[in-house]
Amino acid sequence: MEEELRCYLCKEFYREPVLLPCGHSLCRVCAVSVQTHVHDNDNASAVASDYQEADKASVSSETDSGVVCGSRPNSYAGTTAAPVYSSTAFSITCPVCSKQVLLDENGAEGLPPFRVMRTIVERFGGINIAPPAEEACQMCEGERRAAIVRCEQCSVRYCAGCRDAWHPIRGPLAQHELRALGTTCIDHGLSPVLYCNTCLIPICPRCLNERHSSHETQPLSNAARAHKTELSQSLQQLSEEAKAVTEYIQLVKGSGEKINESCEELERQIDQACAEITRAVERRRDELVRAARNTRSQAATNMRSLTGQAAQKLREATALLHFSIEALKETDNAAFLQVGNLLSVRAQDTASGLRSSLESPPSPPALTLDIEPVIRTVKTMNFIECIPPGAPEMAVEACAARGCSCTLAWRPPAAPHSVRGYILELDDGLGGPFREVYCGRETVCTVDGLHYASLYSARVKAFNGAGEGPYSEVIGLQTSPEGGLVIGAEGLSARAGGWQPRVVVADQPLARGVHYWRLRVDRYDGDADPAFGVARHDGDIAFTGLRGAFYPAVSLNRGVAVTLQPGLPPPPDMLMSSLSIE
Repeated sequence: MEEELRCYLCKEFYREPVLLPCGHSLCRVCAVSVQTHVHDNDNASAVASDYQEADKASVSSETDSGVVCGSRPNSYAGTTAAPVYSSTAFSITCPVCSKQVLLDENGAEGLPPFRVMRTIVERFGGINIAPPAEEACQMCEGERRAAIVRCEQCSVRYCAGCRDAWHPIRGPLAQHELRALGTTCIDHGLSPVLYCNTCLIPICPRCLNERHSSHETQPLSNAARAHKTELSQSLQQLSEEAKAVTEYIQLVKGSGEKINESCEELERQIDQACAEITRAVERRRDELVRAARNTRSQAATNMRSLTGQAAQKLREATALLHFSIEALKETDNAAFLQVGNLLSVRAQDTASGLRSSLESPPSPPALTLDIEPVIRTVKTMNFIECIPPGAPEMAVEACAARGCSCTLAWRPPAAPHSVRGYILELDDGLGGPFREVYCGRETVCTVDGLHYASLYSARVKAFNGAGEGPYSEVIGLQTSPEGGLVIGAEGLSARAGGWQPRVVVADQPLARGVHYWRLRVDRYDGDADPAFGVARHDGDIAFTGLRGAFYPAVSLNRGVAVTLQPGLPPPPDMLMSSLSIE
């Protein structure tokens, strides 16, 4: 309640509060500080004139019809009537509602004191507010207290202490009249005894004989009692709304606790998932390291094998080389010729096959680690719904069936943000199994092509990434009855009794010749689809190779009413057209 006890401008507890016509209050000092002087020119006169006329119009409208019809946004009709001054010297713009208040030459000093506010501030704020001079005790020494009575004979105001001390009700003073002080009439200074229902202000007896003579009035006590009753009812409603808001706050706080618990659990899941991913990466790292080491070990084994083979061939070639060199030292030509040819052939064969028999040396493995798929997977790691949505609620008031179609509507579950779409299911109208007729994000659907005179059951469910939620309640929709044909008493007008198309056939057959008749459409709805032509009782209608008698026919439903006009002579142009065709 402390906010109500502080001035909107100075933010302090009210000191000498005054009441503005708009119902808001200010400290008198604050009101004086924000008032502006209105210059005496044509514009000021026009503003004052408009202000007066507008408020009069507003009050008149309220009196005549009982409905508050403010003539302008800043009009005070329906609140305490703004005083109408013959001249306007100052104006105040309410800092709360921005309504403009026009004042006379007294300015904010002439605004009525807000006694209720002052009393409440003194009671709950513990602050003694100095009363205005016209309401202060005239006998107090030092700080003056608020006067509670005024002696009519002495013309002196007394507080409770000074009254008992200086004006006791005994002796010659017992004959003096002590009038209790309170709200007084701003025009006459008398205590109000009546309440003007037109101007919505308390008035004194003299006011009743002057400006309020034609207004509806009631005793002040009755008006106060009625206003207190109305305020009590409003406070009761406000209390109920405040209770609902309190429950909402508790619900929000409870939701906050659940959200905190859910987020903490989600963080634990994230840590566990990342730890599992880290372990999987480490296991894969160990496998790849072992594979790399195996490759290196295999390469080393191959190198040792190739080196051994090359060394063996090198030893053999070196031995042949040294042996051949020693053979070249032989001085016996006959002995040398015995082996020289053989050594030459062996040296040539060894030289030609020595390099070709060597395998290519092993090269480093041309491999690199491909981590792009893993990076893409990590980047796409995200949250998914883990809880299916709740059950939607069928909007029964918006569901309807007409003809062979029905319109179904539903409301989203409590958490619509978790819904990706809805699935609407309908039975076959005979109590059979449900089948899906709609899947999408809309909350309304029209189903056509149903059977007439059938009771269909419908239900809907929501789904998201976690799966499908429960079904809504099942509702039933009755399609329109088939209805028959309604033939007029003269047999020339027809209409269908239901929405299903019906074919009506005339009773006069057409065998040959040129015939002419006219059909007048008496009623046509926008969704009707009539058709006109000829028909046979049996067989399909065709316009080639016709045999037998045909009848004028029309297809219609309850949206169409027609009247047949037979026995008309063919128009000359149609007759000539038929002759020219033949």
